[in-house]
Amino acid sequence: MLCYISQPNAYALVVEVEPKANGQECLDKVCEQLGIIEEDYFGIQYIGSKGEHLWLNMRNRIEQQLCGSPPYRLQLRVKFYVQPHLILQESTRHQFYLQVKQDLHLQRITLTGDDQIVRIAALIVHAEHGNYQCHHNNAYQHNLYSKLLHGIVELTSELLQRVTMEHASLQGMSKASAEYHMIQELSTLQGYGIEYHDARTSDGQTSHAGVGPKGIFLFGHDMQLLQKIAFPLVKLATVNGRSCLLRYWEEDGEEVMVELKLVSHKAASALYRSVTEMMSFFFCDTIMDAVSTQYSRDLKGTIASLFNENSSLGKQFIFDIKRTGTEAYDHARRLLYTRQPPRQEMQMEMDSVDDGTCDNQPKMYKDKITKTIKDSFLCQVCMDASIDIAFCPCGHVVCCQLCSQQLEKCPICRTDIENRQMVYLPQLSLDET
Repeated sequence: MLCYISQPNAYALVVEVEPKANGQECLDKVCEQLGIIEEDYFGIQYIGSKGEHLWLNMRNRIEQQLCGSPPYRLQLRVKFYVQPHLILQESTRHQFYLQVKQDLHLQRITLTGDDQIVRIAALIVHAEHGNYQCHHNNAYQHNLYSKLLHGIVELTSELLQRVTMEHASLQGMSKASAEYHMIQELSTLQGYGIEYHDARTSDGQTSHAGVGPKGIFLFGHDMQLLQKIAFPLVKLATVNGRSCLLRYWEEDGEEVMVELKLVSHKAASALYRSVTEMMSFFFCDTIMDAVSTQYSRDLKGTIASLFNENSSLGKQFIFDIKRTGTEAYDHARRLLYTRQPPRQEMQMEMDSVDDGTCDNQPKMYKDKITKTIKDSFLCQVCMDASIDIAFCPCGHVVCCQLCSQQLEKCPICRTDIENRQMVYLPQLSLDET
């Protein structure tokens, strides 16, 4: 079964899975092609029969969620927008960059102030084009910047001059660093990571419900913010047909209920899922059983369950979230810590040894080994100072003395730190001779 997975930059990946495969198998193959291990932050979307954007449930079969026959056309999107300093892989950060750039183009994130517009525009140009080239004439610069910033910034002659000067000040910065700083700038804005759902209130007024890392946002038809509901204030979220009901407490302690009507039952369920999964990911220590085990059955499954309660026939999981934000970060850290070189790369190195070609490349292998050894002696938190603290009782040595004071649990095994023991490692001398 073929699936075409498009990225925010319009490039598509071709993935082939078994006819009875679930969504997770598809996501695993997409992340494998992109070299991403932090897949907890991502999801796959599709467009419903009434134009609604729906998340593919990773725990259920793909063919049972989509209409029509393969090949299916899907979208890879960031589902949980974490802060950029929590992203460990450059490939993951690049997908975040593509997503927030698309959000800017769709005006889901609004820039405030000319200085911020200039800064973001310069970072986008640098991330896409590289260092500023002073030998290019003004007409070329204008065409280049207009192409890269199309739909994001409307360039005037004055703004073009300011963006050019800001771009020139970024000389020497890598493209990956420009992407990181751009995400960091946008992560402070209200629209960062908000998933929007078109709805109507009980009195028929057009509304929009936004669900993000910090809570639920209710907007009017002109996208004016009407109400912000922090996740700790949410009491209950339920689905009734095409309506999603939200019960929450206001700051004065009064309980309020809001009914949001959406275009279909699937859209209402998508809003319900978004509220529950966002709250679990960003505000819970672990996924509760009430979330991980919640499911529904179709008619055949309901009849089968009358005779066998443990039957999996017709069972459809409501939620597909596996880990909270903290657990996802720790899981990715462990995978990166224990990851081994790919077999193909190891085989190529062995082949080069066998045919004698490695004799012509001693410096390359020496630099590679030197970098690996140096990195293993760097603090895994600040990546600057040398490691010199051992955590007790687990015994892991992963950070420097300054960073260890900011940790309550070992970042490797999550064991509570009872004591910190200074260790003295031998001085490395890896300079070329």
